[in-house]
Amino acid sequence: MPKGERITRRTMLKGLGACLALPWLEAMTPAQSGGAAVGGSRPVRVVFVYHPLGAETTAWKGVTGAGADMRLTPTLRPLESVKQKLLILDGLNGRPHPPSGHNRSACLWLSSAGPSRRDSWGVETDITLDQILAPQLSRGTRQPSLELSCTTVGNLMHAMNLSWRGPGSPLGAENRPRDVFARMFGDRRQEQRHASILDVVGEDARRLRTRLGQDDRGRLDEYLESVRSLERRIAASDSAVPGSASGPAGRGNVPPIDVPEQIPERLQDYTRLMLDLLVIALQTDFTRVATCALGDESETLEGTTYNRRLADFGIDRASLAGQVEARYLDWGHHACTHEPRPTLPIIQAIDRWYVEQLAYFLGRLDAVREGGASLLDNSIVVYGSTNGGGGSGVGWPGHNLGDVACLLAGGGAGLLRQPGRVIRYYGPRNQGVPLSNLWLTLAQLLGLERREFGLSTGTLSDLA
Repeated sequence: MPKGERITRRTMLKGLGACLALPWLEAMTPAQSGGAAVGGSRPVRVVFVYHPLGAETTAWKGVTGAGADMRLTPTLRPLESVKQKLLILDGLNGRPHPPSGHNRSACLWLSSAGPSRRDSWGVETDITLDQILAPQLSRGTRQPSLELSCTTVGNLMHAMNLSWRGPGSPLGAENRPRDVFARMFGDRRQEQRHASILDVVGEDARRLRTRLGQDDRGRLDEYLESVRSLERRIAASDSAVPGSASGPAGRGNVPPIDVPEQIPERLQDYTRLMLDLLVIALQTDFTRVATCALGDESETLEGTTYNRRLADFGIDRASLAGQVEARYLDWGHHACTHEPRPTLPIIQAIDRWYVEQLAYFLGRLDAVREGGASLLDNSIVVYGSTNGGGGSGVGWPGHNLGDVACLLAGGGAGLLRQPGRVIRYYGPRNQGVPLSNLWLTLAQLLGLERREFGLSTGTLSDLA
């Protein structure tokens, strides 16, 4: 419990012009709530995490049971520790495939734009769900929304951007960890050239700590250490650049202002650093709405998501020995999706890798306490893709739109009351239900008055 007087949700640590937002603390809870509220004082966060190039959905079909008795498929098994906080949605259909296939897919995921919503490039684009939710959910935060991407190579805006203000108007996405960190905390290379923002706000942090109860002091210490850890990891990435400072961040060891930014060399390190930054953004109420693309849908340029291979994912080739012919082990992800029968074990191994990153993110959210709940309990995380499969018997990942992988995680501060289930939707003639019905349902659940969304035909039953 709080040690002394209450502090406001907008309290920040300050020093020499730098500011650091705080995580949720019990001392921020209104006195009348007694610290037990689930919704009121703890805002709902909504995050959309994008699986690129489509998921092989037959690997999602074998989930059985519910709650603690839920049995996950091998692809989804990395989610074992949070399975009781999942809603696995089976039978949702993606948007009808536009011309140029993948290249115009990412922009459709959160908009389900109809044929009448063509932009000046002839592509169907419209305002996306995150941007519809942001003005209401993020009221009072420093940023309405945050857009992240775990890829730096691409050539088509419709393939790279999930978040759109309207037809033909993408928001863009941050893909460099240092830029994300600077956006949240300020650019420490230009603020008095201090090596650590924690050095700048340190005295303010010490004063605040004396005003907090034991539990809040633990939360504050844990948060400050996570910020310090992010600084060290970003500084370590920068130190790989010729001419930059070496060693961990610290006073007197400041990277030059003109040092080029460096992304972690290993894809998993890069992805998890971006996800860690996203956790901090939600924890500190920097924003309550975010999108994160784990990859994009750009053409087959070298270095794009299309060409990610087993080695890029850190997947041991030996683990697939005897399952696929050796000649396929060097194929890129997209090439495998065009030959799914002989390469299916590779595709499923890659899909599992993406699920592992989701599991890491959900685990981080679940570890952050907010009163009697976790940050994951107070969030709705949507994981899925524009494209999917299932109609061909082997999934035909990335090309068949009859069945797209989709799951929700978290409790939405009580809005999702019965997680730990599989919900199966079957539309007319067993053709599935539009994904846009999920977007309409979420919009209504989160308090927006809407009767349709994109190509929706109604709302989803049994979701809340």
